[in-house]
Amino acid sequence: MKKWKKAPLLCCLAVSMLAVVVAALVGKWGIYKGYVPILKNDSAVAGFIEAVSDWNILQGGSQKQGPDDGGADPADIEQDATERMIAEAEETTETETEVPAEGEAEMPEEQSYEFTEVTREYFDDALFIGDSRTVGLKDYSGWDNATYYASVGLTIYDLFTEPVAERNGRKITIEQALSEEQFGKIYLMVGINEMGTGTIDTFMTAYEEAVQHLRELQPDALIFLEGIMYVKQSRSDRDQIFNNPAIQARNDRIAALANNRDIFYIDVNEVMLDETGNLNPEYTYDEVHLLGKYYYVWTDFLLQHGVEEEAQ
Repeated sequence: MKKWKKAPLLCCLAVSMLAVVVAALVGKWGIYKGYVPILKNDSAVAGFIEAVSDWNILQGGSQKQGPDDGGADPADIEQDATERMIAEAEETTETETEVPAEGEAEMPEEQSYEFTEVTREYFDDALFIGDSRTVGLKDYSGWDNATYYASVGLTIYDLFTEPVAERNGRKITIEQALSEEQFGKIYLMVGINEMGTGTIDTFMTAYEEAVQHLRELQPDALIFLEGIMYVKQSRSDRDQIFNNPAIQARNDRIAALANNRDIFYIDVNEVMLDETGNLNPEYTYDEVHLLGKYYYVWTDFLLQHGVEEEAQ
């Protein structure tokens, strides 16, 4: 009893907690029965009970002591238990009531967008970058409202250094052209000419760097990464380099770069393939390139895969 008199605060807390425990136990059969789990999980209560248990163990001499441990003073234990209860209670309160600092707004989740049908006017501020297949799009689509930076043989490796952009009657590099003019949308299709050069990893390293540079040069543009168009089955079956499984392996890697916010992946192969899963033989004259009269299949596909202006 003398030891308890030396610790009046601990005594009062013990009595109070005993009353709460009794009320909770009685409540199993009354209106408090729903609150018993709260008592069991309350960190402050658990901390107090643990502290009392520690104090009782010390008083009974059953706690193990180190070689230099001369025992604990009851007043110190009382103070430690009280400080522990206060700290845990404050931590719980801060967690439950934490709010954003003044002037600090919660960051909204970044919105992703789905494709929607658009009209030809959607491409008034569009730029198409690519190789001979995109040259064909320029020559046979009839879409003279769009801009084309395309050249036969263009690759991802010389994308920014080859003078393929026409400006005031002269040819300049895409790097220069994109530094002078901003576009709303950029469509990129390259990759068929790179099939026999390097590996898929070296190709993708250069491709990803090119996409990042396009973003630097055109920070507000939507970027559409176009899957590499397949070849005819007869070409795919006999060619160890230019074959459709190899093309698809690259397309899978290209698709992984899309975030559906400002970089999108679209694959015209969805409408270009026949029942065998190869480029429709009716659409091509050389197993690789489209006949002029079938470029409408490509443009119709593009019209079904726009992203509305307000989504930007």
